[in-house]
Amino acid sequence: MKSQTAEDGWRQFLKLCRQLKIAKQYNDFFDLFLTAEERRKISNQHNTIKALLKNEEPQRDIAVRLGISIAKISRGSNYLKIINKDLRKFLESQLI
Repeated sequence: MKSQTAEDGWRQFLKLCRQLKIAKQYNDFFDLFLTAEERRKISNQHNTIKALLKNEEPQRDIAVRLGISIAKISRGSNYLKIINKDLRKFLESQLI
C-alpha cells in the first residue's frame, strides 16, 4: 500500500471542506481539525490579506494593529503580488 504524503493529506482535507454545506458544519468541522491557536493564526492571515487589499494603511501600522510581525505582513504582500488575477479579483470582491 502506498503511504500518504502531507500533500495527499492536504488535498483530501480540501476535498472534505468542499463537501460541507452549512455554516454549523464548518464550525464543527474546523473545531475538530484546528486548535484555537491555528484558528487564531488563520484569522490573523485573513485580517492581514484584507488590510493589504484595502491598501488604506502602511504595512507597519497593520502589523501593530493586528499584533503580528512585519515579516508576516510582508509575506502576505509578496503573495498578493504573485497570485493570479482571478484569485485576486475574487479576494477583493469578498474582502473589501
